[in-house]
Order: sequence, then C-alpha cells, then structure tokens
Amino acid sequence: MTRPFYRHYLSTLVLVLLSCACLVCVFVYIVDPYNLYGAVRRENFNAVKPGLSRYQSQIKHAHALRLQPRFIILGNSRAEIGFDPRASAFGLIHGAGYNMGIPGTVMATAISQFAQLSQAGIKPGTVIVGLEFIDFLKPAIAQPERMEAQSGHAHGFWRFDTLFSLASVKDALTTLRIQHDRQAITIAPDGFNPALEFGAHAVRDGYYKVFKHRAQKSAARFVKMSKADFADGDFQAMHDFLVAMSATQADIKLVIYPYHAQMLTLFEGAGLWPLFDEWKRRVVLEVAAVKKQYPSARISVTDFSGFGSYNCEMIPAEKQRDGSTRWYWEAGHFKKALGDIVMLRVMTQKESAPVDGQFGMPLTGATLAANRDRIAAERSACVAAQPQMFLFSKKLFARPLEDAPTDK
Repeated sequence: MTRPFYRHYLSTLVLVLLSCACLVCVFVYIVDPYNLYGAVRRENFNAVKPGLSRYQSQIKHAHALRLQPRFIILGNSRAEIGFDPRASAFGLIHGAGYNMGIPGTVMATAISQFAQLSQAGIKPGTVIVGLEFIDFLKPAIAQPERMEAQSGHAHGFWRFDTLFSLASVKDALTTLRIQHDRQAITIAPDGFNPALEFGAHAVRDGYYKVFKHRAQKSAARFVKMSKADFADGDFQAMHDFLVAMSATQADIKLVIYPYHAQMLTLFEGAGLWPLFDEWKRRVVLEVAAVKKQYPSARISVTDFSGFGSYNCEMIPAEKQRDGSTRWYWEAGHFKKALGDIVMLRVMTQKESAPVDGQFGMPLTGATLAANRDRIAAERSACVAAQPQMFLFSKKLFARPLEDAPTDK
C-alpha cells in the first residue's frame, strides 16, 4: 500500500467515523430520551420519556435548574410515584413544582439535591420531604465499611455520556418504542413517575402475589436490623438539613409516608415497632430544636402512617386475580390517588387532625400521645377487618427468611 493511498484511506476512515459520531449525537439530541435539550417534542414521536436508569440525580438536577420550580418534592421511590406535582392540592402553584424523588436513595441524597439547588440560586418556596423510617435503621451486625468507588470521570462527564454513548442510543430507541406502550417505565417532565409498570405487574400476577412478594422482601430485610438503636449521625444530618432549608425561608413540610397496614405489621413482626414510635418522637424533637434556634422557621410534620381506612385497604385474596386496589400498589408503594390526598392534607395543614379517621395527623410534642392512641384504635379496627393480613405477617416471621434485594 503506497503512502498517498494509505493517507487517503486513513482520512476517509476518520471522516466516516466522525460522520457516524455526529449522526449518533444528532439522533440522541433530537429524540432527547432524558429531556435535556427540548429541540423537538412531538406527540407519537418523543413526547413520552423512559424512566431514568442512570445519572438520575444529575438529570433531575438539570431539569430543576431549567424549570426553576416554586416547590420541590424530595424522597425515594414512594415520593417519586406517589406525589404528583400537578395535583390540584397545589392550587395556584399547580404545575410549578418538580418531583426530585429517586428510587433506592436515602436522606443524604435529598440533602445533596437541596444543597446543589441552593448553590445554583434555586430557592423553592415550599419543600416537601418524604421521611423514611427505614433509612434511620442500622444492621444488627455491623457491616464492613465500603468505600465509594471513584468513577474517574470529570465532573460533567455525564453530559457527554448522555449524548454520545451506546446506552444513550439504546434509551433513544426505547423512547421511540414506548410512545404507545401503557406498561412502560416512564417519567413526566415534572419528575413524576406514573408507575405504569406497577399496574402491569398487578395485571399479570394479581395484587395478592404483588403484596406477598413485597412483604417477603421487606421482612427479610427488617429481621437484620438492630432493634436497639438508630444509625449513627442520621438525626444530626436531618437537623442540619432542616437548618439549611430554613435558611432559605422555605415552607418545609415533612411527610411520614402512608405505609399500607401490612408494612406496619412487618415492623411489629420484626420487633421494630418501639423504634418506629421512638423515631417519630426524635423527629419531632429535632424540628422543635430547629424552631427554637430559628423562630421564623416554618416546619411541619404530618404522620400518614397507621391502620386507618386508607392504610388498611383490603388486599385481594389469592383467588381474586382480577381483584384491584384503589390506594396501594403494594405495602411499600401507594398510588397517585392516595398521594393526591396526602398532598391536599399537607398543603392545607391545620392544627387539628382531619375528621375522616385522622388521616394525616400533625405531629408536635403535644400531639405525640394522641397520635399513639389513634394508631392503637385504628389497629384494633384493622385486625377485625383483615385478620388474615396480621396472621400472614405472624407466619412470615415464624420461619427462616431468605435474603432479598433492597429497594424502596
């Protein structure tokens, strides 16, 4: 091969490779699977976006920077699929919020998200935080400390990777494919996950099996948790988080998730109930401490846990494959319908509890005892309505539990 021909061959090859790279970038840019560019948005083409499976925090942060929301929702998957920023409860700021919830994350993620927004000059007037009791638990047997693996990528490499990578091309093709798929995992422009895949699982397997599977996974995790104390530093981290939010003059609304009653029976069966009650007391103490330090701080805590009419929704029997639920996908995740009610209670906070079974009890030092009595009374009614649910949990802890993956 002569030198001129060799040079021509290399030039042609480089040109072809550069052309292919440009085509890939243009394709991903136009389809926009992560809703980062907004160059083209057409129904039946790319209006429906696939759920985020990578760079979730970075992408949601970029969305929030662009939208500059007047309120944000922080939390894990319970918040992401349960709290819709477009719920009518938000009144005049309806549609002006963003759901920053990320599945499987803990409070440290929410703290980081809020800090990054503040550093960028974004200061939402209202911050709704889903409080996860499970995040404050620690393993009964100390686990070896794991070092965070360093990616080695420069800060912002995700921008390049979301535009030019095989994964991005795959997600772009997925975007084109799911435009009419009513069972696909998707995410709305405001960060809300409509949980279409949950509905697909329920239709395929039946709600009984879905609830049972969730209960088994949760029980296997709970039995490994300490019954004596909480994880080190979590309450101090929450205190610092509340201080940081209060410094922005935000209206802070802390929400104790409306776990299904089955989840609470698992807390009982695993011996975690005393800690659950103590956790609420500690949360209230931290809020009171911040308010004492910053008298102008606006912080509320609302407890949606319990055994009330919503929480104790009937689980369809095993033979009821066509049976459905109105409020819950399974014990760990509630539907948007219930999330809308939760948001209504949170956004119209009153000093007294709601009249319909006290769903959404404002928690302060003065209401802790009444809240405890409320839950005890609701439990008695729930046992009478669904004795088989309590019996199931009792039997579940009577035999060895298999290891199960963690998710929230």
